[in-house]
Amino acid sequence: MSTAHETARLGAIGCAPLPACSVPARRDKLRQAGTLNGIDYVEVGDDGTSLCVHLFGDVPQGLGVANVRISGGERITDLRVRGVNPELEPELHDDACLRVLLDREGDHTAYCLCLVDAASGEDPASWLAYPGFDPRYACATLHFRLDCARTLDCADEAPCVQPPSPAPEINYLAKDYASFRQLFLDRLALDMPAWTERHVPDLGIALVEALAYTADQLSYYQDAVATEAYLGTARKRISVRRHARLVDYRMHEGCNARAFVTLASSNDLSLELDNLLLLVPPPGPAHPPPGLIDADQLAAARAAGALIYEPMPLDGMTHIDVIVAHSAIRLHSWGGELCCLPRGSTRATLVDALPAPAAPPVVLLATTDAAVTPARALKLAVGDLLIFEEVLGPQTGNPADADPAHRHAVRLTAVQTSVDPLDGTLLLEVAWDPCDALPFDLCLSVRTPAPDCAWLHDVSLARGNVLLVDHGEHIRGQCASSAICTPTGSDGDYPGLAAALAAMPDACTRCGTLAEDCWLVPGDTHYGCCRCDGAVPDVRRPPSDTGHVLPDTPLTWAEPLPPHAPVCRLLARDPRLALPQLAVYGGALADVLVAGTPDPRWRWLPQYDLLASGPDDRHVVVEIDDDGAAHLRFGDGVLGAQPQAGDFFRAASRIGNGPAGNVGRDSIVWLALKSGVLSADLVPRNPLPASGGTAPESLAEVKRYAPGAFRAKPLRAIVADDYASFAARAPELQGAAAALAWSGSWYAADVALDPRGREDLPAALARRIRAQLERYRRIGHDVEVHAARYVPLRIALNVCVRPDFLLAHVEATLRDRFGAGLRHDGTPGFFHPDRLKLGAPVFASALLAEAQAIAGVAHVEVSCLARADDAADSVPADGVLHLAAREIAQVDNDPDHPDHGSIRFTLGGGR
Repeated sequence: MSTAHETARLGAIGCAPLPACSVPARRDKLRQAGTLNGIDYVEVGDDGTSLCVHLFGDVPQGLGVANVRISGGERITDLRVRGVNPELEPELHDDACLRVLLDREGDHTAYCLCLVDAASGEDPASWLAYPGFDPRYACATLHFRLDCARTLDCADEAPCVQPPSPAPEINYLAKDYASFRQLFLDRLALDMPAWTERHVPDLGIALVEALAYTADQLSYYQDAVATEAYLGTARKRISVRRHARLVDYRMHEGCNARAFVTLASSNDLSLELDNLLLLVPPPGPAHPPPGLIDADQLAAARAAGALIYEPMPLDGMTHIDVIVAHSAIRLHSWGGELCCLPRGSTRATLVDALPAPAAPPVVLLATTDAAVTPARALKLAVGDLLIFEEVLGPQTGNPADADPAHRHAVRLTAVQTSVDPLDGTLLLEVAWDPCDALPFDLCLSVRTPAPDCAWLHDVSLARGNVLLVDHGEHIRGQCASSAICTPTGSDGDYPGLAAALAAMPDACTRCGTLAEDCWLVPGDTHYGCCRCDGAVPDVRRPPSDTGHVLPDTPLTWAEPLPPHAPVCRLLARDPRLALPQLAVYGGALADVLVAGTPDPRWRWLPQYDLLASGPDDRHVVVEIDDDGAAHLRFGDGVLGAQPQAGDFFRAASRIGNGPAGNVGRDSIVWLALKSGVLSADLVPRNPLPASGGTAPESLAEVKRYAPGAFRAKPLRAIVADDYASFAARAPELQGAAAALAWSGSWYAADVALDPRGREDLPAALARRIRAQLERYRRIGHDVEVHAARYVPLRIALNVCVRPDFLLAHVEATLRDRFGAGLRHDGTPGFFHPDRLKLGAPVFASALLAEAQAIAGVAHVEVSCLARADDAADSVPADGVLHLAAREIAQVDNDPDHPDHGSIRFTLGGGR
C-alpha cells in the first residue's frame, strides 16, 4: 500500500515524488476541504489481478476502463484494465473502493496507477487528471509482489547518515576507580588542552571523580556478571539456585519443625485452629508456669524472642474439641497383672471413663424394656491423634523416674466401643497404622521390688486432645504505599492509578488497615500503531520491574500435609518439597484492595519454579538471597503470567524456619489466642520433641552435588541393573533383580521380584510392575516379570548347652530365633522373608553368632548348610552358601511343608 506523491511536471500527473515530503499535510487539507477527490491508497488482492482503489471521497459516476491507466514494470509491461466496478460493501472494507480487474499480474518492480481523463493519450507524459481529482493524488504507486513479509511495513527509509567520528583511544585495562580517573583526565587533556585545573574543589575534577566512581561500579557489575555466569564460580545464592535447577537439582531453603502438643483442660470446650498460637517461653532465669497467656503477655513474649507455633489442620479440620476425659486415658489390662503393650503393637484398649478417682462405678441394670447404657466420656474418632506416655518409673513408681523416651504418637485408623463383660467397664478399642507401631514395650502394670512388692497400675497413659503444630507465625505487617496515599493527579509510573484512585477515594484508609505487605507494579502504557480516529488501539501495560523483596525474615518453608496420613508420614520431612508459606494476591486496585481476603482468582500460587507454568498461570517463585531476604519472581507472559503495570499486590507471609524450631520435649507450654478471650484452665504441653527443622542448603553442598544430580533420576533402562532399580521403587517390594537374556533375535529383561512380607507374588502386583517398567524399556528389549526363585535349604546345628540350663528352654529359644515369622518380641526371625534378600548368601558365621547369642548356649557347630536337593550333608569350605542373583534362601521349618526348607537342632549337655 502506498500514497500518491506530488508530480514533477507542470500540468502532468504521475508517481514521481518531487519534492519528497516527510509530512503529507496536503492529504489532511484535501479531506477537510471536500472539494477535490484523489487516490488514498491501492490494495492488491490475493489473486494479483484484482485491485481495490480507495479514494478520499465517493467513487465518481461514469468512471470506466478508459479512465484507469497503469504504467511501469521491467519484465511485465503494458498491463491492461479489463473491468472497473464500484464496490460498495461495508462488510469487506471500511470505505467504498473502485474495483479494477487486470489482464495479468505484475512483476516485483513498482507500477503507477492513475485515474485520467479519457481524452488523454497513451503516453504517460500526456496523462491529465480525471475531472474533479487533485493532480497530486491522481496517481498512486503499487507493488504486486513484496520482498518483505506481508505483516511488515515495507516503506523505504532514507535516514540521514553521518560519517562516524574517529573512536578515541581507550585503555581497556582500566578496571578500578584510580585507573578510570586517570583515563578521563587523559581524555580531557586531548579534548580540552587549555583546562589544566587539578584541584579537588574544582567542578571539572568533581565531575571526573563522579564518572570514575560510576565506571568503577559498572566494572564491578561486569566482573560480577562473568563470575555469576557459571556454577563453579558463582557466589550469589540466587545464581547458584538457578544454575542448579538447569541440571535438575532443586536447591532447598530448609523447612520448619513440627511437634505434637496435648491440651489438658478442666472443662470441655471447642477452639478454632486459626485462632491459636503455641509458644515456647523466651529464655530467662525462671521457669514460667504453663498455661494460657493474654494479649499483653503474648506481645512481650514475641518481643523477647519466644518461638511461636501454629496448628496444622489435618484433612480440612478447622477446630478441635478439647475433652476433659482425653487429658489422661487409662489403658485396660483386662484384669491381668504385669501387663504391657509389646513392641510392634498396633491396637490398644482404652478405659472409657473420666479421670476423676471419685467417679461412681458403672452398673448395668436389666429392665423389662432395655438395658440402661451409661454415658461415655471418650469422644475419640478415626483420624484423631493419640500419644502413649510412660508416666511412672516401672521400678520405683516415681513419676520422675519415667523414661521420657517411652512416648509415642499414633493416628487412629479404627475406633470401636465395647464393654468388659466381667465388671461392666466401658471400653474403647482403638487401632492405628502399622507404620506407627510401638517401637518399644509400653508397661501398663508392674510390681515394685521387695520389700514393698506392691502392684503398680497405670504406669503408662494415653493422651488425647493432640494438635499437630509447626514452627512459624503469620505476622501482622503494615501496608504503606506513598503513590496511593499521596496522589499527584497523574498516573506517573503506575498506569491507570489516577482513575482507580478517583473511583476509590478511601484507598489510603483501606491501605492503612491491611495487615500485609503491599506494593504497586511500575511500568508504562504502550499503544499500538493503529491510533487513528475510530480505530480500537492495541494497549499494553508492560511492567518495568515485577520483582519485590519481602520485609521480614526468615520466611517459613513447609511441605503440604499428605491426606489421611499416619504419624510416620506426618513427621517424614523432605525440604526439597517445601513451599514458602506465603499468600500473594495481585490485580487491579479495586479487586485487591478490599477488606478481608480477595477473591481466589486474584491469588498467585507459590511454585518451585516456572518451567511448567503456562502464560495464564498465576504463579510466583520465592528466591532467598545471601542475607535471607525473600525475593518474589513472577512470570514473563510465556513461562507464567506476567503482572501488568499498575497492578496492586498484597502479600501475607509467615516467619519462622530452620532448626531453631527443634525444641525439646515439654518446651511448648504456653497457649495464646490471636483474638478474643478464653476463660478456662488450659495447659499445653509437647510430650515429644519437635523435629524436622532443617537449615537451608549451603552453596558448597549445591556445588558438590548438583553436577551429578541428573544421574540420581535415570529416565531409561539400558543395562539389567536399571530394570531392577526401576522395579524396586514400588513400596510393595523389598528388592528386585534382573538379567538380560538373549532370545535368539533380541534381548529380554528377566526381572525377579521379592515382595515385602511374603514369599508369593500377587498377579496384580506383577502386572502393575510390568506396566511401570514399560515406560523405561529400551527399544529392542522385552520385559518379563516373575517372582524370585526361593531355594529351600537344609541346615543342621549341633548345640552344647550349659549345665545349669534346661534343654527344652534353649531349644524353644532357638526355634523362636531361627523362625520364618515374627519372634515373641515382635522382631523378624532369622529366616523371615523381609530379612532374606535376593542373591544374598547364607553365612555359617551368621548362624553361629545368632545361636551363640542365646543365653545358655556354650558352643555351636554347623554340621549341614546345603540346598535341600543336595544329597550330602555338607558345609561349604569357605563357610558361605552362595545363591544366584535371582534366588532367595528359604527356611520355613514347617513340618507340613518340608520342601520349604528346614533347620535341625541337636542339643547336648544341659539338664
